[in-house]
Amino acid sequence: MDFDLADALPSSCSSMEFETKYHLPDAKSGPEMERCGLHAGLSLDLEVILQHRGGMRQVAHLVIALHRMKNPFQKSDSTHTSMDMECTDEQFCSIIMDNLVEECVMVPMQEPMGAGTFEQIGSPEQYSLCDHHQKSLVYCHRTMELKAVTIQGGNNRRARFNLSKYSNASTTTTNQALPVVLGIDKWKLSCSKQTDSATPVVQLECCEDQLTTIRAHEKTVRFLFYKNTTGFSLTTFESAMYPGWFISTSPEPSQPIEMCQKQDARKLINFMVKN
Repeated sequence: MDFDLADALPSSCSSMEFETKYHLPDAKSGPEMERCGLHAGLSLDLEVILQHRGGMRQVAHLVIALHRMKNPFQKSDSTHTSMDMECTDEQFCSIIMDNLVEECVMVPMQEPMGAGTFEQIGSPEQYSLCDHHQKSLVYCHRTMELKAVTIQGGNNRRARFNLSKYSNASTTTTNQALPVVLGIDKWKLSCSKQTDSATPVVQLECCEDQLTTIRAHEKTVRFLFYKNTTGFSLTTFESAMYPGWFISTSPEPSQPIEMCQKQDARKLINFMVKN
């Protein structure tokens, strides 16, 4: 919807122009033009930079504020001062507060992708994963970690993942990503967040539940990832519980897998899924 800045001003001011310098009206304009001593020599330099969507609304608010300041301050009874008297700090603060334009911004809560219930389809299939630097994911029993390691020759240390597929009629992802759970025996890959951290972590978690059914707003959704394949074979795994966070590896060898956001150039989020 187009926004007409004139709509934000009184009809009598729809054609008025605003300068970047604020000049007080001449004292001869009349006794009703009261001012306090802080006006002397006051000028206002204004520079507007639009950095994001919705900037025109902020410009409108700024123009309204300038319109109010173009006339002498309308002082309430509590801040009334006689002509040419110096204003106290409290009076000056009150004058500024009277000319504020407030805006309420609603921030949506982030919720898991999709909704409703995810039902497992078919039987789990076994795959190994390697990142697009050809480092394979291996399972370290001692530390209970998955690391990306460069494997030489016939070494068969690659972790074998049981990949379970799920369906959900209410899932509306534009890229047709497939909900999956990745497991190694009774251990399953999960994504969770510590209360004192803004970054979710990925880990192997013991889970006796077969997870045949996963509900979007229950704790078990931490085991669910969206598998999305682009091009010939590059696959990403995005957390269903924390949209925008992906399983990733470090460019350096033998480092544990982590969660990162897509724009993090220091991490690798693309994998090749091999039988």
